[in-house]
Amino acid sequence: MLISHCHIQAQGFGLEVNTNPAAGTLPELRRIMREVGVDKAVVFTPFTPQTEAEVEPHEWLLSQLPDYPELIGFASVDPKREDAAELLRTVISRGLRGAKVHPPVFQTALDDPATDAFWAACAELRLPVHIHTGVHGWYQRRYMPLLLDDICTRHPEARIIIDHMGGIAFFDQALAVVQDNENAFVGLTQLSGRAPVYALSPERRQLILETIGPDRIIYGYDYPWNSHNLTALRHDVEWISTWGLRDDDVAKILGGNMERLLSEVQPPA
Repeated sequence: MLISHCHIQAQGFGLEVNTNPAAGTLPELRRIMREVGVDKAVVFTPFTPQTEAEVEPHEWLLSQLPDYPELIGFASVDPKREDAAELLRTVISRGLRGAKVHPPVFQTALDDPATDAFWAACAELRLPVHIHTGVHGWYQRRYMPLLLDDICTRHPEARIIIDHMGGIAFFDQALAVVQDNENAFVGLTQLSGRAPVYALSPERRQLILETIGPDRIIYGYDYPWNSHNLTALRHDVEWISTWGLRDDDVAKILGGNMERLLSEVQPPA
């Protein structure tokens, strides 16, 4: 089993940190993975410098990964940065395997022309890219999921994972993008009901299965943004297993699809 969408930092953070100071750290993620029987996980570079002498986030994660062979590192890059494409190529050449984009955190509009070099680099490297969608402050019209249709169309070799599927507010937009673009994927992150703004109704789940199918669904754990992370992971795995799918389709959602995307990454020569 491979789980995706794990945020990590040097020090504890997240919803559980008041009762579990280790929440959000690499050792705690490893402990949870072993308890649930998870083999691998995709982890995102922190958004901010780490407290260990203010180490740059990508440098920090790259320094940690040799001690955690079960973890697969993704870059967190603001696409509007002037050096975004160069930075992405550099960290991928050093061992990271994908990217995470959070438009409202970065305050970056998805249709900003300054981001195009970044998306072109994602396509060149055939990277899986997790991207936050759904209400999260800032100007919603600047990161509504429908804007991803242009990115998917212009850069068909990029693999766009639409995390949270737009939440309850923008689900229809997210579904339209995935239906119309073979390089777009359902990011099954926080949809099992713990977070009301993202909860996926049985009717919407059925729409995904009937119009997209299990080959383009990728489970995201959203570690450590759960009130009890171990319970949350167990609950999500059980939830997916109740959908009435064949075992091989469940396995695709719980890691097989992401494994396939990772196998297609083309690091710079």
